Amino acid sequence: MITEEEKVKARSHTGYLNVAEQSTYSLGIPAGVQTQFVIEGGFKRILPQAEPLFRRHLKILDRYEELILEQAGNVQVEQLGQIKINQKAFRQLVGQYFWWVASLANMMGITPNPFDQRRSQWNGLGGTGVNVGVSG
Repeated sequence: MITEEEKVKARSHTGYLNVAEQSTYSLGIPAGVQTQFVIEGGFKRILPQAEPLFRRHLKILDRYEELILEQAGNVQVEQLGQIKINQKAFRQLVGQYFWWVASLANMMGITPNPFDQRRSQWNGLGGTGVNVGVSG
């Protein structure tokens, strides 16, 4: 059985909210978040036989998150004495993290939250990353 702590980690990695429904408001009225049902339904559909794989994904993602935090200082350094820092390493590490996020989402039969601000910042898109047609 997937624990509440594991659900918190999975929501965090896939960009979904870890807030009570009452914390979200629409026109001043408590409201559910439209995309939140996607991951909550995914938790209910994970097969008991797939739970070890689910936990493996969480461990890998937790480790990548730690590596990203550890490497954050290197983005400001180009060279240290004779040692030259690979300037692409941090970007590659974040790319690998998002690959594993997508792998977890695939396993759960969901998509990562399209409103995840990390993705829009990472891709340089700004905003929400959702395409909207404009006529004019």
